[in-house]
Amino acid sequence: MIDVYSRVKLTTISHTIFHTIANQLNAEGTNVRFYMLLFTTIVFFTSVSLDAAALSRKTDIISFYNGDKLTGEIKGLYAGLLELSTDAMGTIKIEWQEISKIESQHHHEVRLALGKRFYGKINKSERPGEVIVSGVDGKHEVPALEIVEMRPVAETFKDRIDLYLSVGASYTKASSLGTGSINTDISYETEQTRNALSGRMAVTDTDSDITRSSKIDLTRSVWTNREDTYRVVLGAYESNDELAVDYRFSGGGGLGRYFIDTQYSTWSGVVGLQVITEKSVLGDKQDSVEAILNTEYSIYKYSTPELHFKINFSLFPSLTESGRLRGNSDIKFKWEIVEDLFWDITAFGSYDNKAAEDTQFDYGITTGVGWNY
Repeated sequence: MIDVYSRVKLTTISHTIFHTIANQLNAEGTNVRFYMLLFTTIVFFTSVSLDAAALSRKTDIISFYNGDKLTGEIKGLYAGLLELSTDAMGTIKIEWQEISKIESQHHHEVRLALGKRFYGKINKSERPGEVIVSGVDGKHEVPALEIVEMRPVAETFKDRIDLYLSVGASYTKASSLGTGSINTDISYETEQTRNALSGRMAVTDTDSDITRSSKIDLTRSVWTNREDTYRVVLGAYESNDELAVDYRFSGGGGLGRYFIDTQYSTWSGVVGLQVITEKSVLGDKQDSVEAILNTEYSIYKYSTPELHFKINFSLFPSLTESGRLRGNSDIKFKWEIVEDLFWDITAFGSYDNKAAEDTQFDYGITTGVGWNY
C-alpha cells in the first residue's frame, strides 16, 4: 500500500482540489465538463496503483576520486547531481563530477545527450570517469560526463508516475478579478515511451459575468532508433470564453527532435498534422486540418532549492480554412519552498485570427502553491 506520509499528502491536496471545484460548480456557467474530466484524471492517476512499496535496496556503491566510498540506493541523476538514499544520512545529492566510479546490480536507464538510451545494470569500471552499462544488448562503456540523466527502471506503476498539482490565484485579460486556478502535470515513462498530461483551468467571476479558460494536452513520445528523434502522438481539449470557443478537440501526430539535451537544459521541436473539431459559443461547428509547429525549451536546477523553467510555443496554420492561423504559448516557473512543495507562476496565451468574437488574443497569469508526488 502507499505509505502513510504519501496518503496524508494525497488526501490534503485532494480535499483542496475538491472544494475548489465544488465552489466553482456553484457559479452559473462554469464549464462542468472540464472540472470533472480533470479531477477524474487526477484521481485515476494517483489511486490506480495499490502495489506494495518497493523494498529497500541500498546496495549501490559510489566511489570518489579521493578514495572515499558510499553505499546506498541510487534514486537518479538529474542536472549534474546524483541523488543517493542512505541509511545513515538520509537522501543526499552528490556532484556528478566528484564521482569516479559507480556500481549497481539493479537496472537503470542511462540517457546521453540528444536522447540516446542504454538499459541495464551498472558494472564497476577499472577506469575512473567511466560507466559500464550491462544489458541484454551487451556492455556499453560510456564516459561519465556524457551522461545527461540516469534513473532506476521502475517496476510498478506508482514508481513510474510523476504528478504535480498546483492551486492558486489568477489574473486574466477578460477581467481584473481573479478567482482561482488549477494546474497539473502528470507523466508516465517506460523504456520506450513518455506519456504526459498537462492541464490548466482559470475562472474569473465579476458582477456581470463569469469567464473561463481551460486546456488539457495529452502527449505520447515514442523513442526511435535515431538518438535525437522521436515520434509523437498528440491530443487536446480547449475551451475559452474570450475567444468564443465552447469546445475544441484535436488529435494528431508527428516527429520530434532534440536540438539541445544536457544535464541542465533541453530544447526540442515537433512538426506534424492534426484534425480538430470545434464549436463556438454562437453554436457554429466545424472540422478542419492543421499543421503543427511546436518548440519547447526547459532549464533545470535540482540542487536545493530546486528551480524549473519551461516555455512552450505552438503554431497551427490551417490547411483547409484559407488564411486561418492559431497559436498557443505556455510559460511555467517552479521554485521549491520545502521538499516537494513549490511556489509557481504559470502564464499562457491563445491566439486565433478567425475567432468568432472580435478578440483574437487571450492571455492569463496564475500563481500558486504546488505539490510534487
